[in-house]
Amino acid sequence: MIMDKSSNRAEEVSKDLIPGLPSELAMECLVRVPYQFQSAMRSVCRSWRSLLSDSSFIKERRRCGKAELLLCLVQPLSPPTLPVVEEEKSEKRVSGTPRFGLSVYNATMATWNRVALPQQQIPLFCECVAVQDAGKILLIGGWDPETLQPVKDVYVLEGSGRRWRRGAPMKESRSFFACASVGSRKVYVAGGHDEQKNALRSAEVYDVEKDQWSTIAWMAEGRDECQGLGMGTGVGFCVLSGYATESQGRFRQDGEVYDPMTKSWSRIENAWPFPDTSPRGRTVVDTRGSSRLCCFSTDRELQSQRQWESRDGSRKWNLDVEVTQLPTSGSSVYVGSSGGESVVMIGGRRETKGLLMKTTTEKNAGKWSHVNDIPFGFSTLPFSHASIYV
Repeated sequence: MIMDKSSNRAEEVSKDLIPGLPSELAMECLVRVPYQFQSAMRSVCRSWRSLLSDSSFIKERRRCGKAELLLCLVQPLSPPTLPVVEEEKSEKRVSGTPRFGLSVYNATMATWNRVALPQQQIPLFCECVAVQDAGKILLIGGWDPETLQPVKDVYVLEGSGRRWRRGAPMKESRSFFACASVGSRKVYVAGGHDEQKNALRSAEVYDVEKDQWSTIAWMAEGRDECQGLGMGTGVGFCVLSGYATESQGRFRQDGEVYDPMTKSWSRIENAWPFPDTSPRGRTVVDTRGSSRLCCFSTDRELQSQRQWESRDGSRKWNLDVEVTQLPTSGSSVYVGSSGGESVVMIGGRRETKGLLMKTTTEKNAGKWSHVNDIPFGFSTLPFSHASIYV
């Protein structure tokens, strides 16, 4: 039966799931249905729909070893073309820009598919974040596909039902910002840039259950193209690197950590050692204990300094930084995290296949192994990603 004792609702919906079968046996049957059929299951009856809508159903699938791991990727659907600005009344619109889509790799079944956003395109360069305990995937911010202006938009995909809904918008339009899921139901965003390409210091937090945004204290520095990380087993939010408006393209080596307990930021030094490279698509943080930050690079000059520790001013937060060599050189590489493992996509062209690789076990740390070929139409490099068990 469902193990989440705090969910009275889950206990209620587990009754009379399959006529004639005890609830425990009925649950054992339903958690074994593959994810691809769960959307159809929701339309069978009200009790099944309620069950699949409850986050405890995913927890039970994980307990039974039947959960499937999804790697969700926000990526271009076609190669970029030269944009053309069109004047339409008082509003400028841009045609010829690439469309973005949400692609999903089912690591358990080794299948690829694309999830459609009904009646519209997803924002360009939006952030993808998973909230595992709530069973939700969020798409946040980015650019309007027609005007190419930053937006406040939030789209929520319910994991079990594959149904989209509009979430409450952010307080401020932003793109290329730091974003991370922290704790069981909070998502933090900070930095990025506004409509005038000014680096932002502002930050917000989203409560997934309440569907509500709140403004939090500003960072000390404006940070565009920064990377967001959850810190350790606590509730800290780290904004890694980024650059100021006047130093575009020169990435900072420090970061800032927000502590929800004190509602304040502290600086963490020497956390990103590559001033010419964005941390986006080059970092993975391991939060199963102390915060181990894996930085991936083709720069062999740093192999003499592969590991070090970075601490903030309060010495409450620390990052164990480790530099790992990428399996290939060039710009057509994207590193992400899938189910706690580091994975790398090699590709970048829609008309050719790509490769999906992952790091091997701790015994052979730094070694890469082939996972799967990335099929035609899915091999363009993603902008953002998230993984979730369903």
